[in-house]
Amino acid sequence: MRVENIHKQLDSILSYKKKIDYHGITLYLVNKVDIHKILQLELTVRTDNIEQGIEKKNHFYDYAKIINPKTPAFKYTLSMKHKKKEIFNPIKVKESLSSEYEIWKNKSRVMLEKKIQENPHSISNKKAKILRLELEQEIISAKEKVETVLENYHNYDVIISTFEEYTYYPALYYVMELTNGKTKASDTHLRKDIPNILYYHNDCPYSELRANDKMSRIIQDFDRFCDSIYIKKKQ
Repeated sequence: MRVENIHKQLDSILSYKKKIDYHGITLYLVNKVDIHKILQLELTVRTDNIEQGIEKKNHFYDYAKIINPKTPAFKYTLSMKHKKKEIFNPIKVKESLSSEYEIWKNKSRVMLEKKIQENPHSISNKKAKILRLELEQEIISAKEKVETVLENYHNYDVIISTFEEYTYYPALYYVMELTNGKTKASDTHLRKDIPNILYYHNDCPYSELRANDKMSRIIQDFDRFCDSIYIKKKQ
């Protein structure tokens, strides 16, 4: 199945779902019927990839982040949390070096162009050209270093870490009710480049919710205005 067709079908499923925008991410709340349809799309993508010999940990990674495919959440909270990456295992580090370089290279180019566009008065065309050339030289130098390390990996200690980039990302805390009557709480960072999908179900009347659970329902059912005002017309 073509990539465009998968995107089209996913967009169709999500088009009338509750959509929550939060610091650059989009979270969709879907029901049992919707999650089943989405999982069928995921199965199609996974099957096609396997038939083509494509191995991936998450075959649906380019389309959406499915947070809880099996058990619905009955409450959730959005927040900003520090996200860091640390890889110490030598084998995993070696496997990740090339992709880490590519991520840094693409991010650096995007950030530079953003800086140039946002500062037209302080960065002339001549200065912009110099900055681009300097970055490309840095990219070439970094590539040579990575290739040297990979060719003689046994001679180096290599660690991958974002410790010095203290970055905050949107995160989701959610609670699911298990079949044995117990609850399970989980949290996950959300992605900015694709839809984040939460399988959600809560029939409990708003008036019966505990105070710390009400905002989950309010965000789902009310319209938001002026950042802090939530409005819903009474039935």
